[in-house]
Amino acid sequence: PRAAIVDAGYTHAWLFRTRIVDAPLALSAMLDEVRSHGGRAEVDVGTGRSYGTPGEMADDARRHGCDAVANCTGLGARKVCGDGELVGARGALIHFDRRSVAWTTDDGEGPMTDASVTIEGGAFGSPTHPCYMIPRGDMLVVGGTYLEGDDEPDVRPDERRGLLENARRMGIDVGRSEPVGEWVGLRPYRPTCRLEVDEGLSGEGLRFVHSYGYGGSGWTVFVGAARDAASLLLDR
Repeated sequence: PRAAIVDAGYTHAWLFRTRIVDAPLALSAMLDEVRSHGGRAEVDVGTGRSYGTPGEMADDARRHGCDAVANCTGLGARKVCGDGELVGARGALIHFDRRSVAWTTDDGEGPMTDASVTIEGGAFGSPTHPCYMIPRGDMLVVGGTYLEGDDEPDVRPDERRGLLENARRMGIDVGRSEPVGEWVGLRPYRPTCRLEVDEGLSGEGLRFVHSYGYGGSGWTVFVGAARDAASLLLDR
């Protein structure tokens, strides 16, 4: 509600129109696009092997007759590549049903069912404990945390209380709306992303590119990152 925002000391905000990604739906659509490319009926999305090093990936790629490898192992690159700069930045969320959630509209404003809001400063949020809400399909995602090196797999009780408070700040009537789910994940954070040709593994008809470490910005930069990785693989 506007009154609570003003009382908390917020005086301005950045407002812009953008697309909001429904991640599971987008991933499914991208896989369908790959399967339909070039008229191929089937696409293997796994070799059935686990790789311990990039060298094992390169060797297996050559055995399969591949001429390119894109290492997009995300947080797994910490172990596979021995990348000590890569850490998990833990995020905790709760979900509300977007179709039935109850809203507080005591100041005459309507619900924010189509708005994505992020607060990372002031009374409501910080870089490590941002307050945000994102509509995603039939769900409203409320967060959150950005805690580097924290591997706790479940939402902690104090975090759950904080997430419910964030939902209230976003206008959700938490007295009449129960969360329908919660989620914890690790963002593959690195001080700088790794997007480069591995010259040591390239050669003998194979080109090897690393592309990982985008933290919480994967859905923001994935198109540009994919294009750059493809350009490196095609040596453009």
